[in-house]
Amino acid sequence: MRRRTILTGGAAAGLGLAGWGLASAPQAQAAPIGTGWTEISPGFTLQTPPGTTRYEYLSATGEHHLWLYDSDPWLWPDSSSGPRSEMRWKNDYTSGQTQFECDMKVASGAHNVTVFQIFGGSTWATAFMTLAMNTNSLDYYDIEKFYSPIYDTYVRLNVVHETDTGNVHVFVNRTFIKTYKDHGDATHYFKTGLYGRDGMSARSDIYLKNIHLYTK
Repeated sequence: MRRRTILTGGAAAGLGLAGWGLASAPQAQAAPIGTGWTEISPGFTLQTPPGTTRYEYLSATGEHHLWLYDSDPWLWPDSSSGPRSEMRWKNDYTSGQTQFECDMKVASGAHNVTVFQIFGGSTWATAFMTLAMNTNSLDYYDIEKFYSPIYDTYVRLNVVHETDTGNVHVFVNRTFIKTYKDHGDATHYFKTGLYGRDGMSARSDIYLKNIHLYTK
């Protein structure tokens, strides 16, 4: 696993919100929120509907394009998992602090599809999920909206998971949005792309670039 140490941002080291160093890097520059992070390159596997192509890498722009239809077959037909076209990152962890960063563009009309999740929890299957909704917004599960607008424009998403405190900190365009609680100890990992839910849009598209994973 390739790693490089990242030391950027704020006046204070560590993860106290006062020391995140939000003004230290412009949105166009890939850089974690906070200090002392080490970048990792764990790679990913694709999870897509059987017998279909729902992913392409656009080398000219560095974009990962994933799409999904509500009629697509489920990857695991005997479960209640729903259709998906996702990048399953191989960053399995049970302790420490991790951070996900990417530029994300959701095509207009996408609705009720998960676009990022931290998998693993003791009381829920996931620690955190972000949905694209037809309110032109990113939502925490289908519980509350936390950012808008998202359609047809890139936004920078940073999500930090602190396993010791159970906190998940969300930043959009390098602005702190909110802290949520995870759902207990488990083996966690990141997933990006599209995971369909009941009532999803007929077709959903997402573009991802400048993807970086960090740990400490």
